[in-house]
Amino acid sequence: MSEINANQSDSNWNESSLNALIDHLLQKHHAYTKTALEELYPLLEKVVRVHGGSHPELAELRDLYVRLRDDMHMHLMKEENILFPYIRTLEAEGNVPVPPFGTVANPIRMMMSEHETDDLILCRMLKITNEFSLPPGACTSYTALYAGLRELVSDLFQHMHLENTILFPKAIKTEKSALELS
Repeated sequence: MSEINANQSDSNWNESSLNALIDHLLQKHHAYTKTALEELYPLLEKVVRVHGGSHPELAELRDLYVRLRDDMHMHLMKEENILFPYIRTLEAEGNVPVPPFGTVANPIRMMMSEHETDDLILCRMLKITNEFSLPPGACTSYTALYAGLRELVSDLFQHMHLENTILFPKAIKTEKSALELS
């Protein structure tokens, strides 16, 4: 996975509870991602409409963005409604409920697979825009779009890193320990 600001203060989260990390992911990353994905789209459409003729990479950027937005919408919904509530029960209860998905490792595998797909989309976005380098004479909208996309990409890399390297392994370990005690 790409590492743009991905390893920001991991040590703090390694020491945190699963609930604290989930709260952080929901309040900081999920909330930001949803807002940014909706707010940047009209700006992207405007920039494509005005500059797409002289910058053909913008059409591909829009296609990638729409795919990312749609993927993230479903991905965040699955985490918020299925995976995160189950992980919270692992920490809260001495008795581990039997989930419909067998073990927490199963949805985690799916989430990590989706992260890999989204990582590829983000890396392609970075590549075709030369890491969001503005063309000469870029207008205010173009500048705002690239700044917003740069921030979104950075946040998503950090978000996926926290889940892949801290939350998910801790959840698997917590479930395993709880099952051993049952």
